[in-house]
Formats: sequence, structure tokens, C-alpha cells
Amino acid sequence: MTLRALIIGFFGSMFIAGLGYINDRVLELENFNSGHLLPVIVLGMTFLVLLLLNPILHRIKRSWAFRPAELALMVVMVSLACSIPGRGLMEQFTQCVVMPYHWNRVNPGWKERDLLQYVPKHAFVTVDEENYDHVVTGYIQGAVKGSIAGQSLMQRLRTKVGRVPWGAWKAPMVTWLPMIFLVAGCSVCLSLIVHKQWSRHEFLSYPIADFTASLVEREEGRALPVVFRNRAFWIGFLIIYLIRVNNGLCVWFPDYLIPVQLGWDMRPFGKMFPSIFKVQWGGELLRFNLFPLVVAFAFFLSTEVSLTLGVTQIAYVIFALPLVTAGVNMSTEYALGGWNGYMRAGAYLAFAIILLYTGRNYYRELLVKSLMVWRRLQPGDENVWPARFLIVGLAVLTGLLVRLGLEWPFAAGMVFLMMLSFLIVSRISAETGLFFIQPRWQPIGIMMGAMGVYAMNPNTIMVVGLACVILCIDQSQAVMPYLVNGLKVAEKVKLKPTQVAGTSLAIYVVGVLLAATVVLVAIYDFGDPLYNWSHERVPSMSFRAVNDAVLQLSARGELDLAQTQHWYERLGRIAPKENFLTASAIGFVLVIVFSFLRLRLPKWPFHPVMFLLWATFPMAFACHSFLVGWMIKKAAVRFGGTPMVRKLRPFMIGIIAGEIMGAMTFMLIGAIYFFVQNGLKPKRYQYFPR
Repeated sequence: MTLRALIIGFFGSMFIAGLGYINDRVLELENFNSGHLLPVIVLGMTFLVLLLLNPILHRIKRSWAFRPAELALMVVMVSLACSIPGRGLMEQFTQCVVMPYHWNRVNPGWKERDLLQYVPKHAFVTVDEENYDHVVTGYIQGAVKGSIAGQSLMQRLRTKVGRVPWGAWKAPMVTWLPMIFLVAGCSVCLSLIVHKQWSRHEFLSYPIADFTASLVEREEGRALPVVFRNRAFWIGFLIIYLIRVNNGLCVWFPDYLIPVQLGWDMRPFGKMFPSIFKVQWGGELLRFNLFPLVVAFAFFLSTEVSLTLGVTQIAYVIFALPLVTAGVNMSTEYALGGWNGYMRAGAYLAFAIILLYTGRNYYRELLVKSLMVWRRLQPGDENVWPARFLIVGLAVLTGLLVRLGLEWPFAAGMVFLMMLSFLIVSRISAETGLFFIQPRWQPIGIMMGAMGVYAMNPNTIMVVGLACVILCIDQSQAVMPYLVNGLKVAEKVKLKPTQVAGTSLAIYVVGVLLAATVVLVAIYDFGDPLYNWSHERVPSMSFRAVNDAVLQLSARGELDLAQTQHWYERLGRIAPKENFLTASAIGFVLVIVFSFLRLRLPKWPFHPVMFLLWATFPMAFACHSFLVGWMIKKAAVRFGGTPMVRKLRPFMIGIIAGEIMGAMTFMLIGAIYFFVQNGLKPKRYQYFPR
């Protein structure tokens, strides 16, 4: 680690954390975290530094050029900051603690049942009749008075900061920020623990980390990275980059240019098989979207994994079609549960058990050493302290949820399911290279499905729901998946994972504090962006679940009893929802069976990751590209063997780089256009699966 790498990484992280929300939602430019676990703004800027800045520095003085370890450290730090401005946190955090007041006021049913009574104390902004307009209406509409024309820059800044009712926001910040930091800290510790097992013992492929390390790898005395001196890299880069530039310009000038077709809609052929549209995402099998980025990543995977990802959606349609035809309701809401969500949650649990089993010796030894605090640590015990911090952090996080009003068994269940989702999403990315992953289940949906509304009761549902929407609503943009890939990048350039993780966590904490301040100032100035996801859908999620529970319990005359009984008394009335046990058991068993077959049969062709991903939006749109990538890899091995695979590797890296730089180009064009045209929003050209 060098001082300049730390300084640049710090300011880069603060730039993304502080301005990300303004860029994405206020100005509505290309998202900073476009690409999710493959952030365009990070890797695009890295590419420009390697291609333009580093050769200049190298020419002036060789020692001035950034070394691979420095670039890797900056990439890891800045990538982790990408979890802050988007759905990982700030896109919905502030809305979730203020917007329910508005929706309660405009929804007569909520007011009649007084749903706000179930909100724990200090979880929301402090609101009364006197400050409602300032706190809530001002948040929605933004500044409606107080002109800043003619003021200096510092005066304008003071005016904007003064519009925020900071006193009303103190309670939710004090309540939720410690939990946010604890979740991040536990994620960092868990990342360090599993990194040793996954990287050194299981030898996972880490395609995202492999690509990043290939970009920054540079021989001593050379100005350009190794891959930049390969002709195949530039062929792949230019082909894809020129296609993306052409297609982007077609969006701006549709009357003058012809786009290169990369998608083919064959859904009209569905008239021959109308039943396929009965299955969730079934019709997407007939819409062929070719994502060169995904095809290239599939080339880095084992043929087993790429084939599995390619046929995942086909397998789901074959599985679900008879059930849907027989009348089984397989619909699933994003967070509140349903057949597919229950099935994937069962698959996640089974996959976690398999991971624990395969690393049982390592995890058992680590657990024993972490509990034996009186023993001196030996060389190679670098993960003992992260394990101890993880145990303490999870216990404190559970205690904070209990303090918020959640009974301890439900608090422990919430923490367990949340960390389970982070762990498996990170594993999926490390093993498959997927950069866009949606579990499409949340702890609240699984807990309600397993126990029913009586055992949970409205108070419990409310607290668990609020914890979900603030702490883990989008697991693919959480801290852990970013860091798991980042630790592998650090390992490849000989950086110590513990130092990289600790530094990244410290910068994350500062970034969250900065982002929370900037977001509040921006929203009370410009107003809530009225983006449906964060304006209504997520802030109302807990209330919709509580509303349904209150109606059910009131109809049975059990509402008062459910609210007054202790948790151990309510657990005697557990009533799982319809299809919960069946669906979750199917997901669990399928993963166990496929894992057993994969371990016992050397030529077994499918990976159990299929059941973690099927019936999700990312796989519905990317499965065709994975299948194409599998075909290319299979053909290369078949007709050219290992030498052909090595020759094609730089070409595939060039394809990925071309995709990223294509997105980066139009991200910069959009920002320049916005400022040159005095706030006129540019046309958006988006092609990453999202």
C-alpha cells in the first residue's frame, strides 16, 4: 500500500458515495453503479488510466507510473463505495424512514387501522402536526421558498444545508446507521473467512477478479499492461466498442445511422406454444438477447458452469409448466414471498450447507481457535480475529434489533437469513462471474411464509420488514459481493487481504456518513425524484405486509391476543403459508441431489447453482448469452485444445473491455451534454442487462 494509492482511492470513493445519488436520481444520468458487480465507472476509469495516464507518467519518470498493486487497491476501494449510492443503501434508505408518513396520510385503510402504531420508536423521522410540512412535504417537493439567486457559493451551500430539518432526522440516523455499519463489518469479516477457503482450497475461478487483475498486470519496465500488447485483445475491443458506439449514436441520430442488431424477438412464434407464457419469464426464452459481455465471461468459466447457466431458464420452464398447468400458483413478489421465492430460499440454505460441508475442516478449526481466546495465534491464523469480530458483531446486531422491538428468536432469524443471502450471492459471483444477481427473496417473506401472521404478529412483521428494506433489499449491491471479488484481486497482486479489507471498511463508513448528508441536502433542495422503487414500492413494503396481517388477524378475532402473547406462546401457533413447505423443500432437495451427483459422478454436466438463479430476471435475459459462450468454449477445446483457449483469452478480455468502455463513453457524453445544455437531460443508451 502506498500513500498516493490510499489518497486517490479515498477521494474516488468519496466522489462515488457523495455524488452517486445525485447523478443517478436527481440528474438522472447514467448510473454510477451501472454494471453492478462490474461497475462501469470504476473499470472504465481504470482502463483510461492504464491506456492514457500511466504511459505518460512512465515516460516522464518510470517510478511515477502506477504499479499493479496500487491500481488494484484503488479499484477495490472505489468498487466497495459503489454499494453506497444505489440499491445497496442510499437509493431507498432516507425514503424508507419518511415516506410512510405520506402514504399513511393518503391511504384511508392504513389510517383506519393505525398502522403507524406498529413502527418502533425512533425508527422514523420525528414528525408532528407542526413540522409535517417542513419534514415530509419539504422532502417530497423540495425547496419552495428562499431564493438563492445572487448568493455566493458558500452562502448557497449554507442555505441548502439549513433547509434540512436535522433535528427530525437525528433519531433514525442514530437508530439505523450503527446497524448499517455492523452489517458492513460482519460482511467484511465473513468475506475474509470464506476467501481463504474459496481461493486457496477450492480454487474458484473468480472471473470478475481475473478480468480486473488481467487489466492491471504490467511487467517491470513496461508502460502498458501485458494484455494491451496482445493483438487479439485489441481486435476484440475494437469490434465491440465500435458496435456500441454505433448503436449509441443511433439512439441520438436515428435518421442517419443503422444499429447493429444484437437482439431478436421471436415471441410471435409463441402462438405455437401459448402455454409457455403461463410460466414466469417463460416468454423471455423466445426473446434472444446477445450480450457479448456475458458471452466473454462464460468463456472464463468451466464448461459445467457455463452450460448450467445457459440452460437454467429452459430447465425452469420445463419444471414449472406442468405445475402451472395443474393450477399451482407460482407467482412471487420481490420481497414478500411466493412459490419461486420460497424455492430459491430453500436452495440457498442447502447450498450453504454444502459449502459448510466441503470446508468443514477449515471452518471447524477456525471456530475452535476463535473461541479459545487464551491461546497464542500461530502463523496462518490471520482469520481468527475476523472470526471473533464476526461472532461479536452478529451478537451486537441481534441485540440492536431486539432493542428496536424485535424478540430475540426473530432477530436472530433475521440476521441469519440476511447473512445467508449475502454469502450465497457472493459465492455465485465468485464461481460464475455473474455481475447482476437477484435472489428475489427477503427474510421477511421467508419468515412470514414459515410461521404465519399469528406467530410473527404485526409488530414483528413491521420491524423485520424495515430491517430488510434498509439493510438488505438488494443483496447483489451489498458490501460482501464487491469485497469478495476485491480480495481476490488483492491476492493476485500480493496485497494482504486483511489490510485491504480493513482500509475499505473504514472508507465505507466515511462514505456512508458523507452520502447520507449529501442525499438529504439534495432532496430537500430538489425534492424526492419520485422514482417508484424508492418513492413508493420499497417504503410501503412493510406496511402492506402488516396491513394484510392485521386484516387476517382481525377477521379471526386474534389481533389483540397475537399482540400481547410472548414469542414462545405464539410459536405454538405456527402456520406456514400455502406451498411454503413444498416449495422450499423442492429447492433444498434439488440442490442436495445435484451437489451429490456432482461430487460423485465425474462427468455430471450440471451445477446446483441452477436452482439459486432460475426464475430470476437476470437469468431470463442472460441465459442465451451464457449458452453461446459455452458453445464457443466447447468448440475451442474440441478443435484447438488448451493452446486455442489461451489464444482466445485476450480476445475475450478485449470484448469485456470494449463493452465497459462503450458504456463509459456514453456515461461521459451524457454528463457533458447535461452541463453544456444547462440541465437538459441526455438520451439514454443502456445495454447492460439490468
